[in-house]
Amino acid sequence: MFDWLKTKRRERALGTHAIPDSQWSAALDELPFLDHYDATVLARLRELTTLFLVEKNIVTGAEDGAHALEVTAPMRVLIALQACLLIVGRGATVMEAMRDFEGWDNVVVHPGDFPRTYDYEDEAGVVHRLDEPIAGESWYNGPVLLSWPSVEAGYDQSGMALVIHEFAHKIDMLDGVVDGLPPLAGSARSEFADAQQAAYQDFYRRVDAGEDTAIDPYAAEHIDEFFAVSCEVFFAEPELLREEYAAYFEQLQRWFRVDPIAGALAREGQGVN
Repeated sequence: MFDWLKTKRRERALGTHAIPDSQWSAALDELPFLDHYDATVLARLRELTTLFLVEKNIVTGAEDGAHALEVTAPMRVLIALQACLLIVGRGATVMEAMRDFEGWDNVVVHPGDFPRTYDYEDEAGVVHRLDEPIAGESWYNGPVLLSWPSVEAGYDQSGMALVIHEFAHKIDMLDGVVDGLPPLAGSARSEFADAQQAAYQDFYRRVDAGEDTAIDPYAAEHIDEFFAVSCEVFFAEPELLREEYAAYFEQLQRWFRVDPIAGALAREGQGVN
């Protein structure tokens, strides 16, 4: 009964909360890597973005002071659109696709990088507390935090698709474990993990050797960061990822059920999990 009511609410939302054409067009203009996507994908992406805007709160992380930030409607559309790229091929319907983003409510947008505080113990057993500025963070069953300047800069300017990165972490967290893997089971999980590990180990070796890599070297930090960065590249520069790690690219394509090079949903029978 609950799922039926949620579906009905979502159907009503699509009819009553349409994104204005001007805002949708402006958001697409900010993301040139979507230029070649076909009308079917973009229509589905627009519906998902609409539902995201209805169901999630995209709010400011700085209401007062000299660095107060107003989160405008166009900003919300730009953030929601990029988040929904990760689920545009998921589910038989947009209602089903939204299940990947259930269990949390808020996206918090900051006027710049924000501090993350953490403790670590050195070799002598002394505990230190560090504060470091970060551009984004995803919490398990909690909010996604974003630095607006990093979002606004875009992939073409900065080489980073921050929204895609942080929502890739949300996909990673779906099974309750942060291990760089989406929630797969059986042979599908082992095939994904094998391809990913081979790619990660090669990439780590190259970064450790001081090689100047086309993919952001931050991906070598940990397997979960490798997954998040590779999702950025999968959507924003897919030819690069396929050229570097074809087997891993294929696994991502099977999971996301979209062909980012063709700009189309994955073909039927293409090995969907």
